[in-house]
Amino acid sequence: MLKLPESLRKELSRPHGRVYKNGEKIFERIEEIKKSLIFACVGDFVSYCAFLASLRPNIVVIDGKTLRKKNLRFEVPKDYKKIETKNPPGFITSELIRVLMRSVELSMAGNRVAVIVDGEEDLAVMPLALLMPENSVIFYGQPGEGVVALYINKDMKDQILKFLKQMVVVEESEELRNLGVI
Repeated sequence: MLKLPESLRKELSRPHGRVYKNGEKIFERIEEIKKSLIFACVGDFVSYCAFLASLRPNIVVIDGKTLRKKNLRFEVPKDYKKIETKNPPGFITSELIRVLMRSVELSMAGNRVAVIVDGEEDLAVMPLALLMPENSVIFYGQPGEGVVALYINKDMKDQILKFLKQMVVVEESEELRNLGVI
C-alpha cells in the first residue's frame, strides 16, 4: 500500500497531459481516442461525459462521487464487467492495483470493465498508466480546468513510476514489486 505524501500533492494536482475544456461535450472533439489501443476514464464526471458522447471506454474507474460529493448519477452499461474494490483517499492499495491489472487484462481480451471504488479513485490513474500498454490513453478530470488526456508511452510510464517511488510505502506487496515501485 502506498500513501500520498504532502510533498507530492501540489505536483500531482497539476495536469500531466493535454487539457481539454468544453464541459459535458468534451469528447466530441477528441480524435486521439480512435488511435488508442485502450481508452480509459478515471472519475465519474469524465466517464459520464464519455457515455454521453456515445463513447465506450474500455475501462472506467468510478467512486460514485464528483468533487468528493455524491451528486452525479448515471448507469454504467449492462455489458460492462463490474469489479468492486476499496481504496481510501490519499492511498493506492494493493487490492486496487490487482483490480486494475485484471481490468487491463479483461479489456485486452475484448471486454469492457467498470471498476467501482469504495473510497476514492483519483490516484488510480498512476498504477493504471503503468499497467496499460503504450499507445493507450487515460482521461481524468482536472477540477476547474477540464479533462486531461494522458497518453501512455515509455516517457510517461517513467515519469509516473518516479512519482510512485516518492510515495510512502505503508505495506510492501507483490503488486508494488510487479509495478517496479519497490
